[in-house]
Amino acid sequence: MHTFTPAWITDWQELTTTKKYEQEKEQTAAKIIQRLEKIFPALDASLDYLEVGTPLTHERFLGPIDGSYRPIPNGKLRVLLGMPFNRTAIPNLYCVGDSTFPVQGLNAVAFSGFACAHRIAVDLGL
Repeated sequence: MHTFTPAWITDWQELTTTKKYEQEKEQTAAKIIQRLEKIFPALDASLDYLEVGTPLTHERFLGPIDGSYRPIPNGKLRVLLGMPFNRTAIPNLYCVGDSTFPVQGLNAVAFSGFACAHRIAVDLGL
């Protein structure tokens, strides 16, 4: 299961110690799990593994500016191709996946594939 919630990187940068950072990660995960348990009762007790990523995590390991998950970038993110989605400067060569809009995560990659298939269909006149 992959879940996420909006967060500004500045909120995480303000956590001045590792202990504060880890506590905030735990508290944020607990809030998300608590909300999910309305749909998936006893989720917390059923978890075998939990990994919490923050905007700092995303920025460090995946590269988007400010660790962004936001769907509409305010500026050009260095990991995104320019609009329209999925096109490259080479005719009939398309790009899809984690380094294209809407950036990281399984949902984003799936959407990127859908968007690229749509772009190809439009380009082929289908």
